[in-house]
Amino acid sequence: MTQVAISSRYNPDEIIKKIHKVTILPPIPKVLQEISQLFNAPDISARKIENLIEKDPSLTLKVLSVANSPLFGLKRNVNSLGAAILILGMQEIKSIITSIRMASVVRMKTDKYFDPNKFLNHSMIVGVLAQRMAKDLGFNFCGDGFIAGMLHDMGIVIIHEHLPNEFLEIAEYAQQNRVSFLEAEYQILGLSHQEIGEFLTSKWSLPLVYSDALQFHHRPSYSKENNYLTSILHLADFATSIFDADNILWDANYNLDTSALDVLNFLSADDLYDFIEAYRQDYLEVSKSKLI
Repeated sequence: MTQVAISSRYNPDEIIKKIHKVTILPPIPKVLQEISQLFNAPDISARKIENLIEKDPSLTLKVLSVANSPLFGLKRNVNSLGAAILILGMQEIKSIITSIRMASVVRMKTDKYFDPNKFLNHSMIVGVLAQRMAKDLGFNFCGDGFIAGMLHDMGIVIIHEHLPNEFLEIAEYAQQNRVSFLEAEYQILGLSHQEIGEFLTSKWSLPLVYSDALQFHHRPSYSKENNYLTSILHLADFATSIFDADNILWDANYNLDTSALDVLNFLSADDLYDFIEAYRQDYLEVSKSKLI
C-alpha cells in the first residue's frame, strides 16, 4: 500500500495495521468470478441469459429498470429482457447484472454522513459513465471501466465501516474547512480511500488494472498500468461531482487532474468540460431514482 508523506492526526502505519486486520470483506471476487464464468461459458447465448434472469422476477425488474435509465441512451424504453439484450448487447447486460449482484453483497450502515443507497447509485453511475465515455472516446476496455467505476470508492466503505470514529473526523473536517474528502482523509489519516482501495484489490487478488485505477482515480497522472482507463474513470467521477445532484459528501470540492487532458487528447480544458457537459442531462435524470 502506497503511503503519502503528510502531517496527520493519526499515524498512517497504525491505520494500515488496522486495515490489515479487517477480515470480513464484501465477497466481490466471488460475484465477479460467478458472472464472468456465466458469460464466458462455451454455450452461452442471449436466449440462455434471458432464461436465467427471468427465473428471478426481482432481478428481471432491476435489469429492465437500469437498462431503461438515460445513462444507457436508448431511444425508447424496452419492456422485455430479450429486447434489452438485443439492443444493449451482452457486455452491457453483464455490467448491469454485475452492479446488481455487487450491490446485494455490500453491507453498509446508514448515518448522518453516509447513505448506502447514494453510495451504490453513485458507484454504478460512475461505472456506466466511465464505460460510455470510453466508447465515445474510441476505447474498448471490455467492461473494465464499468467494474473500476463500481469499485472506485470501496476504500470509503472500509473507512466508514471499520474506522467509524476516523470517518466522522474526516467528514467533519471536510465540511468545516470546505476541502475535498480526499484532502481531509490525508489530513486525518495520512492516507486515503485510494490507497485502501489498492489494498482491497490486492486482498481480493483482482487484476492490476483495477488496483491502479482505484489507487489513482483522483490523480491519474500517477497511473502506471492503464492511464487511459484511470483518466476516464477520473473524468466520470469528476463529472458526477460537478453535476452534484445527490450532494455526495466524498465528491464535494473535487479537484480535476488536468493531466487527463493530454492523456485523452483534449485540446483544451474547455473541450474537456464540453465533453463532460454532454452527459449532464442523463445524469440528472438518473439521479432522481434509485437504480440498484
